[in-house]
Formats: sequence, C-alpha cells, structure tokens
Amino acid sequence: MEYDLHTHSDLSDGRDRVGDMVRAAEAGGLDAIAITDHLEADRDGRVDVSWVEGLLREVEGIRGTTRVQVLAGVESSALDWKGRVTATPDLYSRLDLVVAGLEWSTRGLATFGPEDRKTIVRRLVDFYCCLATNPVVDIIAHPFNIGRFFRDVTLADIPRTGLEEAASAFQEGGVAFELNNSFWWWFPDKSPRQVLDQYAPLIEIFAIARVPFVAGSDAHSFHGVGQLSWVRQLTQRVGLRSRDFLSVTALRERRFLRLR
Repeated sequence: MEYDLHTHSDLSDGRDRVGDMVRAAEAGGLDAIAITDHLEADRDGRVDVSWVEGLLREVEGIRGTTRVQVLAGVESSALDWKGRVTATPDLYSRLDLVVAGLEWSTRGLATFGPEDRKTIVRRLVDFYCCLATNPVVDIIAHPFNIGRFFRDVTLADIPRTGLEEAASAFQEGGVAFELNNSFWWWFPDKSPRQVLDQYAPLIEIFAIARVPFVAGSDAHSFHGVGQLSWVRQLTQRVGLRSRDFLSVTALRERRFLRLR
C-alpha cells in the first residue's frame, strides 16, 4: 500500500486546497491520502470544530472523481501529558482517522513541564502510554519528537525499559506508530542523518514489540505529498517490511472494532 496518512491543507496551516492535495497524491501514484488538519484548542481551552464539516463535505465530493482513497482526519493536539486530546468521541465517530502527538501546547511537557532530566524522561514515557490508550486516537504522530522542547534530553536518554513500556501501551491501545518524513526537523542541532542514526534503535524496539507502523509526509503543500524518502531510509536501516505497516483496510477494521 502506497499512502500518505499525514497531510495539511489550507483548512489549517497548509498552503493548498484539499482537492490539490488529492491530485498530488494521484500524480504521485499513491493509493491513499489522509487530510489531517490541525484540531487545536484556543487559550481558553475551546476547540473550534466547525471547519471539520467543510472537510467532510469536500472529501465526500472528491471521492468518486479520483482513484485515490481519500480519508478525512485531524491531527488532534495533545492537551496535556496525561494524554487528553482535542478530539471527542462524537467527532472520532465521524472521521476516518485521528492522529495525535506531542505539540507546542501540550501542558506538562511542551509548556509548564519539569526541568530535571529524570522527571522529563519519566513523564515522556507516561505521556505516550496515556496517549496510546486514548480511545479516540488511531495513530501517534511523530513519536518522541522531543528535540525542540528539551535542550538537554536526547532520544538516547530514554531507557529501553521505558520504550518497552510505551510499546506495550501502543499494543494495548491498538494504535499505530507514525514514521514521519519530517521527524528530523524537530532536532535543529542535528543533521537528518544523525537523527536517523539515533531514531533507528528506538524504532527497532517498537518493531520487536510488533507495534504496527504507518507513514506520513506531514506535507503542508501539494509539493510534499507522498515525499517519504527519509522514512524509506529509516525503514531500510531498521529492516522493516511491508507486513510491519498497517494498511488502510486494517486501519478501518481497527476503527470498526472501536466504534462497536
């Protein structure tokens, strides 16, 4: 399955319309694309979901005009380190997928977080355990994208036991681990190759635990749709195969079981 399950349109901070993102997916030979615009809370904690109706209508209108499967989703912001997110059960039931991850507004980590390294690492593990078992989350976006949040904490500082604990939570929650093509961007003091070298051992732990993976470009314009070259390098380094990736059909089946 050739797909891109993490893209942004002009419904949030992307540059191009949904239709152009889908056309780019078709031009690139993809089988499926997910539009996952940001679902964020304002300073008072209110979440504007009115635009989601427009997304659903637009996606419905595009289906049938293209051979590409088009999924309507959101990138739901994690509100705090206990794994609460902006998506609700009602909204979840109307969408095709919800991705969620550590964001700029995640309280207790990105904001108002601990300062000592040991507490930060413990809270990170707790955060991913809580997020992975949140029933309105399908995919964890760019897991462990910590480089722009913690100056003195690296991926190597997270102990194997903590990563194994998080991997077990991913399995328990039935969520997928996103291999994000823009993951290297979160580590401004390292080259993309250095990030790959440090991320690969972490990925191996989740692969050993048989956590399913998905791939996403995090494209914010049609030019980036389907651009997964860094993910392919990571996949080759770890030795992942097609069976390690969740298909769109399998994703739908998992959601069906959740919504029963």
